[in-house]
Amino acid sequence: MKVPGSEIKDALFNRAQDARNEKAAGRKQGASAEAVQGSLQAALDDTMQISSVGTMLKSELDPAKMAEERRAKIEALKEQIKNGTYKPPMEGVARALGEEVSLEILLSGGVVNGAE
Repeated sequence: MKVPGSEIKDALFNRAQDARNEKAAGRKQGASAEAVQGSLQAALDDTMQISSVGTMLKSELDPAKMAEERRAKIEALKEQIKNGTYKPPMEGVARALGEEVSLEILLSGGVVNGAE
């Protein structure tokens, strides 16, 4: 069973091993030190490309932007409550209240004590 992320280590190890083998082969063939160093560096360099989707996700999931949007929504709700214009859907309120009451009963041990 492979450990998650070990594929990257294996790939890096294989690239370094290949570079070492090329270096050894280069010595046998009398290759210059610069060429060997260049191939070793090329084997060890990693690159990362971020697609346009990744860039969009990064901008949409920006914590500062999300915090600002949340603050704006809270301020709008506070203003609606203050003006008396806030009218949440009653079904949603009833569902949330029922879930909260059920959770309180469950966590208070009422279900566990009644089972004994």
